Amino acid sequence: MLYAKVNQTAREALNQAIKTAENVKWYRRLKVIDLSAKRQQVSEIAAIFDLSDNTVRDYINRYNQGGLEGLKPNYGQGRDKTITLSKDELSELLERSPSQFEKLETGARNWNQNLMKQYLARYHQIEVSQSAISGLFKRLGIPWNRAKKSHLP
Repeated sequence: MLYAKVNQTAREALNQAIKTAENVKWYRRLKVIDLSAKRQQVSEIAAIFDLSDNTVRDYINRYNQGGLEGLKPNYGQGRDKTITLSKDELSELLERSPSQFEKLETGARNWNQNLMKQYLARYHQIEVSQSAISGLFKRLGIPWNRAKKSHLP
């Protein structure tokens, strides 16, 4: 049987956290640990909170390994930051050579996604992936490949 390992000091911290919890999901996690420490079985706890047995086991294992800190949700970083430049601003930027931007420290005459990524980070404090840049250009209808000379008759 799997139970939360709660000593006297941890019990006091757990009780205090339960009393002061403002978020319902956090309170539920704390109560799962509380009931488990009182030797309630995983399946019973899961039924009480309408959780899967695996979720209850996960909470208990995380608590046993890292205490209250280990029990906290580890949400992702969230949505990628949004590039705030307009289509016109991006088009104008692409008309300029990357070598004209001192912070890029490059002699490159043509843009690539890596240089655009560096530009956004250094001049606009926006950290984005190259795929986010590619997706933005596609959504805005800005061709990414270098302009080709037209063949006029």
